[in-house]
Amino acid sequence: MKQGLVRIVSVVLAAVFFAGLTYASRAEAGYFDDFFKGVKVLSELPNDINEIKENYQVTLDKLEEAQGTLEAYRQQNEELMASNRELAATVSALTEAQEVRDAKARKTRIMLITGAALLAGYFILLRVIRVVLRR
Repeated sequence: MKQGLVRIVSVVLAAVFFAGLTYASRAEAGYFDDFFKGVKVLSELPNDINEIKENYQVTLDKLEEAQGTLEAYRQQNEELMASNRELAATVSALTEAQEVRDAKARKTRIMLITGAALLAGYFILLRVIRVVLRR
């Protein structure tokens, strides 16, 4: 019986040993896979960092371009505002000149009408005086 018991124990131990080897090889394969995946990720980091640096540089270039465009618009706006002030001054001067011309024209018209009325009144007064003197 001892021999049978030893065989059963041997078979059980052998089964446990083979199961342990199988489990250990799977577990070790998982650790190695994780290790190699980690190494792969670490080896890809410089490429990712370079890509991020390139994207950062492109973004900086776009920002500088936008700031340059903004500065150009600001300068153009200042020039347009100065031009607008000059135009407003010119329009004001032209308006004043037109008002002066209109005032002179009105005065001239009034003088001509007054002169014509005086001349007509003179002739009418002379006729009235002649008529009165003849009677």
